[in-house]
Amino acid sequence: MEFHEILKELRKNSGITQVQMAQKLNLASQGAYRKYETGEGFPQLERLLLISKIFNVSVSYLLGETNIKNNEINEIMEKLNYPRQEKTVRYAKKLLIEQNEENKVIHLNNSLIPYEVEEEQALSAGYGEGYTQEYGKEIVYWNQQIKHDRAIIIRGNSMEPDYHYGQIALIRYQNYIDVPGGIYAVDDIERGLAYIKSVYMEDDHIRLVSLNDEEDFEGNRLFPDILLPRNENTRIIGKVVDAFTPIEKDFL
Repeated sequence: MEFHEILKELRKNSGITQVQMAQKLNLASQGAYRKYETGEGFPQLERLLLISKIFNVSVSYLLGETNIKNNEINEIMEKLNYPRQEKTVRYAKKLLIEQNEENKVIHLNNSLIPYEVEEEQALSAGYGEGYTQEYGKEIVYWNQQIKHDRAIIIRGNSMEPDYHYGQIALIRYQNYIDVPGGIYAVDDIERGLAYIKSVYMEDDHIRLVSLNDEEDFEGNRLFPDILLPRNENTRIIGKVVDAFTPIEKDFL
């Protein structure tokens, strides 16, 4: 099973509602959580870890990489007699020490990856950010290397819970939409604005949809869909292949 199917099954088996899950994960609304269960969204690492704690399962289990739950390990241990329990614990500790040593070696041998981010440029996770072809560069760091063509900062919070204000969006050049509802950077040339949005192609328009479905006190969406004409004034900059929060180099 995929993550969204596993999550839905765990929640239902635990008797927890989507509203309660949204509260436990500190999400803005039930709708923001629901996207996790429909496969439209995927949690950032900190929320993924929190989900694993809520259901007492490993992250590997959530991602469908293993069928072993934490409580299954406990059940196995309870069935073993005391000498075998001691033997199992000693062996597990040995494996943990080996794993930690391996992680240390990997950490020491992997330096942070520099990314050139365009100064004065921003992708709007909101109502639009100024966008020009003139920009300087600044260097930020991350611990993963992702193939991309441009790195631009995200402003606004309309793409919560998956993309956060201040993160760096990594864009791979592509002037077309190959996945309806995929996340793309779009240039509104006529207004000099650029967006990061979930994008749909329609007959006469390109529809930009926000992931954040928060509403005001009157029930209106804070971030309504944006319609841009399908003409030379609207340009698909490229696909957003990843986004990250920069790591301070001194933390290495």
